[in-house]
Amino acid sequence: MVKTSFETLPLDMQMEILSRLPLKSLMGCMCVSKKWASIIRSKAFRDHYLSRSMTRPRVLFVANHREFHKFTSEAFFYSVYQEEEPLWLSGKQQMRSEEVPLLKVSQPILGLICQQGNTKIVICNPGSKNCRTLPQIKVPKGASMTSFFGYDKDKDVFKVLCITKATKEYQVCTVRSDEESSFWRPIRYEHDHAPVTEGLFKGGVLYYGALSTSDKSVVMSFNVSSEEFSVIELPNEVKIDHHWTLVNYKGDIEGRCWKLGGDRIEIPHWTKTVDNKKFYFKGTIGTGELAFAPERGTWFGGPLFVLYYDEASTNLRSFEIKGMVPQNHSVRTFLDHVDSTWLM
Repeated sequence: MVKTSFETLPLDMQMEILSRLPLKSLMGCMCVSKKWASIIRSKAFRDHYLSRSMTRPRVLFVANHREFHKFTSEAFFYSVYQEEEPLWLSGKQQMRSEEVPLLKVSQPILGLICQQGNTKIVICNPGSKNCRTLPQIKVPKGASMTSFFGYDKDKDVFKVLCITKATKEYQVCTVRSDEESSFWRPIRYEHDHAPVTEGLFKGGVLYYGALSTSDKSVVMSFNVSSEEFSVIELPNEVKIDHHWTLVNYKGDIEGRCWKLGGDRIEIPHWTKTVDNKKFYFKGTIGTGELAFAPERGTWFGGPLFVLYYDEASTNLRSFEIKGMVPQNHSVRTFLDHVDSTWLM
C-alpha cells in the first residue's frame, strides 16, 4: 500500500481538505507548515472557505460590560449557527476582546466587524480572534465622529467611512487582506448631512439614516466602490432619530419604525411568548423566517432569547441561548455572520 502525504496531493485537493476544518484548526495548521499558511492566506482559499461558510450563517452576539454608566473595553463575542438546532450549541464560538471601549460595532461583513471606541477603530475577525487597529483619527476636543463599514468587491478590500460632525470631514480608510499600512484620506461630498442611525451594508452600498442641513430626515447611500454619496428622500411625516434601525427584510431595506409601501405585521401569541420584554426585528434568515432579538441596551441577568417567526404558518419559535451573558452587559445581535480567513 502506497502512503500519500498531504503535501503530495494536488493543490485543489489540499484546499478542499483544509476548507472543511473549523477556524480554530486552521489557525493550528498555519503554525505547523509555512506552505499550509500560504494556502490558507491565499485569495483562492479565502473565497472557497467563504463560499462554504455562507451555507451555514451564524447569529453573532456582542456583549459589552458596563460599569458606573460607562462602557468598559471588555467585550464578549459569541456566535452559533443561526439555522441549526439546538441553536445554543450549534458551532459555538466565543471571543473576549479588550481592544477598544465598544461604543459602536458594525454589522458583520464576510466574517469581519468594525469596532469603534471614541476615535479608535479596530477591525476584528471574531472567529479567528484576529484584530487590526486602524490609525487614530484626530478630531477636535469634545467633537464626535461616526464610522461605517463596507466591502469593495471590485478591489477585494474593506473600507471604513468616518464622518466628523463638527469639522464636516468625510474620510475613508482601506483595509486589505495583507498587513499593508492603512491611512485615512479625505473624500469629496456634495450632500452635507449628520448621520443618525447605524449603517446597513447591502450589495456594495452602505445605507444609514441621517438629517440634512435643513433638518429633513433622509437615508444616505454610499457606494463603497466609487465612494459617492446619494440621497434617498423620505416622506415629510417620517422623522428619523437614533432609535431607528435599518434592517434587511426579504431583500428590501426597512426601517424599524417605518417601511416604504409596507403594512403592519401582526404576530399571533407574541405577548404570551415574550411577556413584557422588548424585542427588535433584526431581519430575515435563510428559512424565510423573521428574526427578533432583545432590544439593544437591555441589561441581562437571565437567559437570552432569539425568536423566529414564519409568516406563512404563523409559527413563532423561541430559542434560549444559554451561558453567554453575565449581568450588567449590553447585548447586540447580528444575523448572517460567517466564518472567514480574513486577517489570518
